[in-house]
Amino acid sequence: MPTANALGYYRNKREEGAIDPNRDFPFDIEPENSDKCMQTIAGRSINEVFREHMFQLSITFHAGMEAVTYEWGAPTYLNYMSPDDEAQAQIAQGYKRYAGKFAGTPDYKVGTMNDVVYYVRGGMEDWAYGGSWDPDRVVQCTPNTFGGYPPEKTTYNESTLRVFNMLVEASNSKTPPKTKTGTTEDLLTTNGAGNGHIARNLRIALMAIELVQPYVAILGAGGVVLEDDIVPGKDRTKRSCRQSKALLIPRGKKDLEVEWTVGGGFTVDETRLLYGRWDDIPTSIDGSTQLTDEDLAKIASKTKSVDAASGGGRTQWHSDGAHPGTGTYPTLGPTFRATIDTSSYSVGDEIAVYAVARLDSSWTHQP
Repeated sequence: MPTANALGYYRNKREEGAIDPNRDFPFDIEPENSDKCMQTIAGRSINEVFREHMFQLSITFHAGMEAVTYEWGAPTYLNYMSPDDEAQAQIAQGYKRYAGKFAGTPDYKVGTMNDVVYYVRGGMEDWAYGGSWDPDRVVQCTPNTFGGYPPEKTTYNESTLRVFNMLVEASNSKTPPKTKTGTTEDLLTTNGAGNGHIARNLRIALMAIELVQPYVAILGAGGVVLEDDIVPGKDRTKRSCRQSKALLIPRGKKDLEVEWTVGGGFTVDETRLLYGRWDDIPTSIDGSTQLTDEDLAKIASKTKSVDAASGGGRTQWHSDGAHPGTGTYPTLGPTFRATIDTSSYSVGDEIAVYAVARLDSSWTHQP
C-alpha cells in the first residue's frame, strides 16, 4: 500500500483526523481499550489486506531516525527477544548492508524496535508478526468511528498474521532535501553513485522480494549456457522445460559437469543434483514448480543424487559474500558444481536434472 494513510499524507500530518494509525492495531493493548483500535480507515484497510493475503515478509517505512528494526516493539516484551530473533537479525543486517550509506548519512542502525526505537501499544509491526500465534496479546476491536467495525474482523486464524514485518526508519528528517533522495544511477549497487534515501530503500524492498523464498537455478552444463526459461506470461506446464532448457549430450560422453546457483537466503546448508530418465519421473512432476517433500519422496527411487563439490556455501546476501565464487557462467550468486554420470543411459534417453538446496537451517534456533 503506497499511501495507507491517504488523508494524513494529503494534510501532511501523522494522524488520520485526530488518530494515529501507527497505534491502531489490536496487539498488546489493554482489553478495556478495545474501542481504541481499528478506529482509522488506514488501520482497517491494512487489516483487510492482511486478512485476504498471506504475506511472509513486509516492511513499513517511516522517518524520524535512521534504523532497520524488527520484533519486538511492544511493552510486554520489553526485555525479550522474539522466537525468530536469529532470522530477523540476519535479514535486518542484510538490509543494512545492501542499503549502504552516502554523504552525511551513515549505515542504518540495526536492532529490535524496543532497543533502537521505542515500544508502543497497538503497533502494526508486532500485530502482523504475532497476531495469529500470540492470541493473549490480541483483542477484538469495537471502535465507534465510521459506524463501527465488525469484531470478527479482528479475530484471526493460525496463519494470517505470521509476517516478518520490519520497521525501517528511513531518514532523520521527515522531508529530506531532494539532493539526499538519490537517483537511478547504479541503483542496484550498494554505495553506488546515485545512492540516497529513496535509492537505498528501493534496494531494501527488492531484497525483501528476493528473500521471500529460496530458489535454485541451473546455469549451464558441459560448457553450454542454459538461459532462464521463466518468462512472464509464458506457459511452463506440460514439461515445457524439456524444450526450453535442454541440451544435447554427445554420443559416448560418460559424464557431464553441471553448474547452478542458489538464492533467496543467506547460508546454503546443503545442495545437490537429482537426475534420472524423464520417462521414469511421475507425470505429476512437470518441471515447472518447486519440488515438495512429497515430490522428492516420489522420485527418490527413480533418480540418482550427487552432492555439490563444495558441500554448502553462501549466497550473495551473506555478510561474507557469495561462495563458491564465480564459475563458467555469469551469476551474482554462488556457483555450485557437480558431475553427473551419464554412462548408464542409452542414445535417445532424455534426462531430467533437478538442483535442490536447503538454506538457513539455523533459523530454527530459538533464543
